[in-house]
Amino acid sequence: MEEHHKLGLYVSYYLARFDKIAYENLGLGNQLETHELLSINPHTIQNWRDEFDPLFGHRAGWYQRPMTPSRVRVVQALEDLDEPQILEIVKDILFKTYGDSEELEQLMNIVTTDDQKRKNSRYILRAPTGKAAEKFFIDYFSENQKPIEGKLIDCRDLGVGYDFKIEGKNSSCYVEVKGVSQYSGGVLFTGKEWIVAQREGVNYFLCVVSNLNTEPNIVFIQNPADKLNPKKNIYTSIQINWSVSQNQLSEIHD
Repeated sequence: MEEHHKLGLYVSYYLARFDKIAYENLGLGNQLETHELLSINPHTIQNWRDEFDPLFGHRAGWYQRPMTPSRVRVVQALEDLDEPQILEIVKDILFKTYGDSEELEQLMNIVTTDDQKRKNSRYILRAPTGKAAEKFFIDYFSENQKPIEGKLIDCRDLGVGYDFKIEGKNSSCYVEVKGVSQYSGGVLFTGKEWIVAQREGVNYFLCVVSNLNTEPNIVFIQNPADKLNPKKNIYTSIQINWSVSQNQLSEIHD
């Protein structure tokens, strides 16, 4: 399968799953105009979309042959991502912003790689460093009531894009805690954490606890989506996270 055909499957899946919302959010015109951007016969894109449509109830009564392995891999890779996350992938494909990047190679490998060789883990357990950072933040907040005064609510197991919510008298804020074992180092945002950070703006705080092995140091960065410029990474199982370098953290803190 040619490269642009492999990428076309991702676009077709997105259009099938989110239908009218997908075309509206892409803002590229009608269905035919959108399909033409891939340098693939627009009818081919429509046919691929037809294959995915029954999964989402658009053509539930339509008979189709069993889905081929490449289509199944795309479905499995994207099923846990929400619309904004898949939209970013599709835009990168349509506007050819990937170049010859590792992310592009990962996307193509998913379509062709044997399922037995793929990593299918859907959850990332918090590492010991992360847990230690979270505990330090809880103790720090109890003593200092920062970044704002209020009631601390533990949201770590809810999968909502932040670790803690603080309900203040006049407003609430959301805190994502990241731990660094040494005094310096970068951090990773999951795709959901970064989207929530973008959505919540000044109400979202990145809390970086560094030097955990000796004397912990805590720094709060308000509205990290506005102040940081992370690199997007896409993994074989299609988990998206955003990496912020230690240099960026230092520049903001300084």
